[in-house]
Amino acid sequence: MTITQERIHAMASGFQPAKTILAANELGIFKLLAGKGLSAGEVSNALNLDAEACGMLLGALVGLKLLEHKRGKFHDAPDVKKYLGEDSDEGMSCILRHMNHLYESWASLDAVVKKGRGKIKAAPKLLSDRKINRDFICGMFEIGYPTARKFAEEVDLKGVGKFADIGGGPAVYPIAIGEKYPGINFVVADYPNTIKVARGYVKKYGMSKRVKLVDCPFFDTADLNIGDGFDMALLSQVLHAAPDGKAKGLLKKVFGILRPGGKIIINENARNDDAFSPAPPLVFAINMLIQNAGRTFTVSELKGWLKESGFRKVGARRLHERSVLVEGTRP
Repeated sequence: MTITQERIHAMASGFQPAKTILAANELGIFKLLAGKGLSAGEVSNALNLDAEACGMLLGALVGLKLLEHKRGKFHDAPDVKKYLGEDSDEGMSCILRHMNHLYESWASLDAVVKKGRGKIKAAPKLLSDRKINRDFICGMFEIGYPTARKFAEEVDLKGVGKFADIGGGPAVYPIAIGEKYPGINFVVADYPNTIKVARGYVKKYGMSKRVKLVDCPFFDTADLNIGDGFDMALLSQVLHAAPDGKAKGLLKKVFGILRPGGKIIINENARNDDAFSPAPPLVFAINMLIQNAGRTFTVSELKGWLKESGFRKVGARRLHERSVLVEGTRP
């Protein structure tokens, strides 16, 4: 792609429309306007907002084609209700709240690059703060469900009866896989606040009898203590959140819970082996730098770690720009 002044300007000013959407979502504007029209005054009164500022924000949302203005009333634009105005499988309100939590810390990137990781103020407490954790985990369901369904379609799970999802968050993979494979039972292991959120999703999708939820600080415990003899174990978007030593240690713990012939699948926002493509994992690595945790990996690094942990028949394939599946088998 050719570098032009317009392209540079578009990238550099991208924070402006981004924060406009994030603020509107955080303030509840999209949910308030879902399926109905209100004046700027009615919106500001209902949400206890400054009248002038609210009117300007609504105007910007019209400019971004997220709202429409007709006869003095603001309405959600077509399809906006589906994504931002209501809770649904395609909703995005949680992931936008999570992005809003991250927004302030991203403003410190220049200082982080000058002083180094961990030298600037603490990042959002994704695991310990219940509200921040809920927005994060619900957001992971929102953006993870399409990939989880693609995973269920493209990965051969015939013969799998016992499936461990380590760091499974909102149990999105067991829910998506369970829709296609009724004979699989699952264990989801994650940190306590995350498991509380997952319980709601498991109940909502009628999976309570097939999904066992286990409080498990998987990076920080010597053993997973979730049983053994698993046919398959999944680590989806987990390893990037920890230092290399803890990530490698987790792979060895997973090796121990699989039966001989059992498989591990790592799903990561991984870089190609040239280390500089595609763009999404390179930018995501900056997010991990700012949050003072982890990094992204090349596909070869992940394959090498599996081999070091004792896995054989190691291979990899890319699902899309943000997802690479790296697989191995316990001998």
